[in-house]
Amino acid sequence: MKKRIHYRGAVLLASLSLAVGCAVTPPEIVPIVTPDEYLFAQRGDTILVMGVEWWEVFGDTTLNRLIVTAIENNKNLAIAASNVVEAQENLASIRASFAPSVDIGMSGSATYTTPSSGGKKSIGQSYSILPRVKWEASIFGGIKGATDAAREEFFATEWGYRAARLALEAQVATTYFQWLQYARQLEISERSFALREQAQQKSDSLFYYGYTSGVDIWQARSLTATAATDIPAYRRAMLQTNLILNTLLGGEPEILPMPTHSRECIHSLGAQLDGLYCGHLTASPLPVYVPSGLPSSLLERRPDVMESFHKVEAAAARTRIARANRLPSFSLTAEGGVLSSTLKGLTSHNPAYWTAAVSLTQPLLYFGELRAEELKAFEVWRQAMLDYQQTSLEALSDVESALVAIDTYNQQVTKYLTLLAANSRLQQMTRALYNDGLASSLNLIDAERNLYSSQLDYISLLTEQLCAYVDLYKALGGGF
Repeated sequence: MKKRIHYRGAVLLASLSLAVGCAVTPPEIVPIVTPDEYLFAQRGDTILVMGVEWWEVFGDTTLNRLIVTAIENNKNLAIAASNVVEAQENLASIRASFAPSVDIGMSGSATYTTPSSGGKKSIGQSYSILPRVKWEASIFGGIKGATDAAREEFFATEWGYRAARLALEAQVATTYFQWLQYARQLEISERSFALREQAQQKSDSLFYYGYTSGVDIWQARSLTATAATDIPAYRRAMLQTNLILNTLLGGEPEILPMPTHSRECIHSLGAQLDGLYCGHLTASPLPVYVPSGLPSSLLERRPDVMESFHKVEAAAARTRIARANRLPSFSLTAEGGVLSSTLKGLTSHNPAYWTAAVSLTQPLLYFGELRAEELKAFEVWRQAMLDYQQTSLEALSDVESALVAIDTYNQQVTKYLTLLAANSRLQQMTRALYNDGLASSLNLIDAERNLYSSQLDYISLLTEQLCAYVDLYKALGGGF
């Protein structure tokens, strides 16, 4: 008997040594090297101050209302929030599964026997009430690894919700600015069409009395038709964008009221332009300087980066689970209660019964299956690590790209105002000369065409400028 015991102990120790010797080293996160400052940040830009409601920087109460409504009602965001609750319950379930479990069993049975020859018939009865306790202890970290994996998945899901919310906020803002763009361009087209229609009637009258040629009248009609064809195109774009906003807000289709333009628009004041040419509703100037903070802090505040980070930690925990599966496991079971051959006997004195068992199990021969599972878990971790590093690099690049866009759009808008003011002044002077007979209709048509195109282009440029600010706040991680 002693030889058999020694033999079994030797096999257990040998298999344990083999499992430990072949185990993969638990992985650790390898962060990327971040620069000391952003390449396109302004000098001295080291502090980032941003509230949760980052969109309030635009000073547009309509935008504020739309984003708050979207956060409350958007269905995709509600799904993301539900995923967080699910992950939280999963963590609680896994934690509870490794605690000692206690249940109670109640049973009763009767056995009827007939003697083969003579004797009396008998019925054997058995009744029991048996509480049972079971506990599995992990001496090599399997339980801790499972708990850590569930906890990191919960953190990743929580950051995933924040990423989904930030993406929704940015999408609502961008879509709203695009809706404003089409609304303004529609207004310009309708206004230009009305003015050109009046001018065309005058050209028709002059042609009728022989003061202009056929070329002049058809050029005037071409200019009028251009504005006329743009009207349904911009109306279609505005209404379709309106429907996209309705979907983001989680409500039924509803037509938003046309925006009222401000004649105090900062973009129009400098060039003494009508507020009609402003692409947004705020009278407040957009910030020329936007602090972007340090690159190192970005990786700790941007939701998609933090989501990826916790997925790496979860994958690392699963490698520890895979390793623990190759090592011995220890379990304890015990049960006790009362046994009796009669139902009444369950309450009589001294019918107690109990039993306990301890087991230690060591995987011995799985033909490389457990080793392959551990290596597979390690490769899953490696993939998650590379994804985290790639996400971090893209986050840094997103900030740099947004900073460049804001700087160049601010310069471009300022310079384009000069062009727009020049075209507006040229159109006024050319019309005055045309009315005095000192300029041809061709000169007037060219001046009006240039002014019309520059007005529409200016609206598009303002929209791109606003969206660049949205991109920056999104790249910085919003207000979290």
